[in-house]
Amino acid sequence: MFNTAQQTSKNAIAYYRHSAEDKQENSVAIQRSHVERFAIENNIIIIHEEIDEGVSGLLANRPGFERLFYNWIKNVNAPHFDYILVYDVSRWGRFQDQDQAGHYVYLCKKHGKEVVYVSRGFTDVSNQLFSSLEISIQRYMAAEYSRQLSEKVFHGCVKVSQQGYSAGGTAVYGMARQLLDVNKKPIRILSTGEHKQIANERVSFAPKNDETTETVRKIFDLFVNERFYISEIASYFNQRRIFSTNKKQWDKSKIIKILTDETYIGTRIYNKTWGRLKQKSYRNPRSEWVIVPDAFEASIDIEIFKKAQEKIYWMFSSNWRKGLNAIRKARKNIYNDILKWLLNKGATEFEADEIVSGIPIVFSIKLESRITPYWCFLISEKMRNFDNVLGISVFEDSKKTINEFFILSTKDFTSTNFLILFEKSTLYHETKIETQNLEEAVGNLIKQFKKSKKWYKHRYTFVDGSM
Repeated sequence: MFNTAQQTSKNAIAYYRHSAEDKQENSVAIQRSHVERFAIENNIIIIHEEIDEGVSGLLANRPGFERLFYNWIKNVNAPHFDYILVYDVSRWGRFQDQDQAGHYVYLCKKHGKEVVYVSRGFTDVSNQLFSSLEISIQRYMAAEYSRQLSEKVFHGCVKVSQQGYSAGGTAVYGMARQLLDVNKKPIRILSTGEHKQIANERVSFAPKNDETTETVRKIFDLFVNERFYISEIASYFNQRRIFSTNKKQWDKSKIIKILTDETYIGTRIYNKTWGRLKQKSYRNPRSEWVIVPDAFEASIDIEIFKKAQEKIYWMFSSNWRKGLNAIRKARKNIYNDILKWLLNKGATEFEADEIVSGIPIVFSIKLESRITPYWCFLISEKMRNFDNVLGISVFEDSKKTINEFFILSTKDFTSTNFLILFEKSTLYHETKIETQNLEEAVGNLIKQFKKSKKWYKHRYTFVDGSM
């Protein structure tokens, strides 16, 4: 006589999620209002709620979302219910992989529960293809919202970093976060976990000038000047109970991290790694980094830092082995070319071999992975007899080993016979020679070679490039 089936209520669990980046219309209170209205209209009783407040929907490891599955959907002892009511697709999650969103919906269906997005209502069983397509589009839009937001945040951070300021994160050991006012004048040092309060304030870095800063300076001094090994430096501080970050002992990796961090010379670096959207992070190539030299006060002298980089590079056997092989190959090629050139000019094989063995030529690997590309040339004491030497830049990993040529004055070498040449330096531009001028440069070296050996003037029938 009465239609009791229409009057039978069904139970549901409501799930709400709101993250910090979401707009106000997605607040939990507004979601609850919509969900409760839908439940009343469809004779559904909400027996429990799970909430994730201030939690990103990019991943599934949200406390409320996990409780929903473990305590209710998968729990055979949980009170009976039929639906999981969610305001819309984006509240379920902004999964970057749309199949992941579908996976969790399928798990619900497998346990006899239906996920209902109340903003669009129950699935139209008469047109499931259209409903599935519509949900797929909405999942894509939910993921795309996070991607676009991430891009906006990233470009904002890049702009701030290009100006030399911090775009977030903590200061490295021995450095502090410096709060700057709207005129970019220092206000005070920020405590751990403290953030700026005004939007147009900025955060930079500065040496702490405490025992941690002194420890950093001592690490560079021991490594560069005292010639300590990395392990010896770690032992030096551990024995004196001078600890690293979080009061932990020093080890080789921590010492190397200090020695290679350009923050200590006042360089602001951003975008070393990619790790947005809760995806697996990876290291970006240096060409994609935002690098701003002299962005803030340095705690380490740049010359000390450069010497440390050179020493660290050659510490690793894989580097010096590759370097030695590249230099050996380059030396063979250039010596053969000069030998052939001399023979074509009329020199005997003996004369050509004497000259090639005697003219001052030095080689250096071009190092690309530090502040700026640079070379370290080393001359012998015997080469001090010459006014100039031919410096040859060698690629470490390339089929074309020889890169650039330089005519270097022996006066520019240190008392210990080495010269560090930086690509951005004035000396680099003054000493670099083009390939078409190489023949003239070698001819001048031969003249120097002959002057250093007076008895050669009676032995050779040629003087310069004209032979």
